[in-house]
Amino acid sequence: MKSFSQPCLALSESPKLRAKQGHANSAKAATQNSKLHSHPASGRVPQPRDSHIKTLRSSARFTESEQSRAAFSLTEVVIAMGVAAVAFTSIIALFPLGLNMSKESYEATQAALIAQTIIGDLSDVGSSQTGGKLIQIKGTNAITTDNYINIPMTVNQNNSSTADRYIYLAYDQQIRTDSSNSPVMLRPSASFVSLNGPADPNWFTRGTNGPILLVKVSIKHSFLYAGLPSTNASANPQRVDVTVESPASAPATNRVQYVFTGIIHQT
Repeated sequence: MKSFSQPCLALSESPKLRAKQGHANSAKAATQNSKLHSHPASGRVPQPRDSHIKTLRSSARFTESEQSRAAFSLTEVVIAMGVAAVAFTSIIALFPLGLNMSKESYEATQAALIAQTIIGDLSDVGSSQTGGKLIQIKGTNAITTDNYINIPMTVNQNNSSTADRYIYLAYDQQIRTDSSNSPVMLRPSASFVSLNGPADPNWFTRGTNGPILLVKVSIKHSFLYAGLPSTNASANPQRVDVTVESPASAPATNRVQYVFTGIIHQT
């Protein structure tokens, strides 16, 4: 029997053999892993599972970051709503102001037209042939005694001066029957005349429903010819004050007044 000076290593304990076996095991594990994760259609070997999960997580974080940059925060939304509320409140507050200004402009224009018409009627020389001046008291324009009233211009024979004359009118919207288009215009609908100074009727003092404007016309002798009243003197000037008040439904103390003044001759 042959003896060996040193013990002989088994084949399984040889370093080279162990290295070969480890390499073979690693290759076998890699092959099994690739078979488990390979795509049957493409035949490509994907990344390991852990790496794939990390990639998905990074993509999800990137998407969430983009969404956070594209959206508004709650603070920004609240600030924007506050700014919008202040802007809308300011705009809405202008509507009543604009409506009031439009109404006042319309009333001022109508008051000027009414005063111009009344002073024009009193200045008409032709109407003095009736012994006085004519003022329209109804809506139609026909020259009849029903539509106009005669206001005397001569001085009072029993006194040294003539008493003031006052005419009260209520204007409302009426349809012109003599026009095919039937336009709506402001025309007098009620009247009262006082030849002995102011005597406001009840509907003028307390207000009346229906009419839009109330008118008071006062005619006064502002200067007497040669210092004395005379029925024949044509130079006696007459002062005319036309006061247009609105709204007609309010009491006299709560109405807006537009005052116009003119001078007419006695004849």
